[in-house]
Amino acid sequence: MDPNLILLIIAAVLSVPGGLFVSFLMSEPRAKWLSLLGAIIGVASAAAAIFYYITASSPSIDGLSFAIGTFFGCSTGAFAGALIVNFLVGLAGRPQESTPEY
Repeated sequence: MDPNLILLIIAAVLSVPGGLFVSFLMSEPRAKWLSLLGAIIGVASAAAAIFYYITASSPSIDGLSFAIGTFFGCSTGAFAGALIVNFLVGLAGRPQESTPEY
């Protein structure tokens, strides 16, 4: 097992509670549970993107910088996943206008 993969897994697991907490706070009441699911999907997709980048380019980076960057990257993925879910719930909850007013 690659040390970068171990650091990636540790940073992704540590970023999940904070990402879930903030996504729960910033979501609207009818989308609380869906935003948590979106945050978990966001963390997983951010970790997969970081892993793909590391395996494709193999940069030389120290472990601490990689762990901190991965932690913030996965946290940002959680926020982005929650925001996307909130946006989709907001689109679905909007009433359809039959006659537009000008």
